[in-house]
Amino acid sequence: MRPARLAVYQSPRNPNPRERRILTLLAEGHTQKEAAQRLGIRSRAVTSSVSLMRTRYAAPTNEALVALAVRLQWITIAIECFEL
Repeated sequence: MRPARLAVYQSPRNPNPRERRILTLLAEGHTQKEAAQRLGIRSRAVTSSVSLMRTRYAAPTNEALVALAVRLQWITIAIECFEL
């Protein structure tokens, strides 16, 4: 008799509050250096955090990471719509 197989799925952990603030600033169009200045942390800390998140969530670019964060509702962004 073969043992029962259990499907195991581990979703990646959600970003912590600081990571969410970094993602929000990137979504607003700030550079990593500007995000660091606004958060009062070293730019190296932001770069490291973004790199770790890109690896963790398999995002090839910062834009893909931000899109994922919006889609999974980790962050919200305001979009201005102009009438044509």
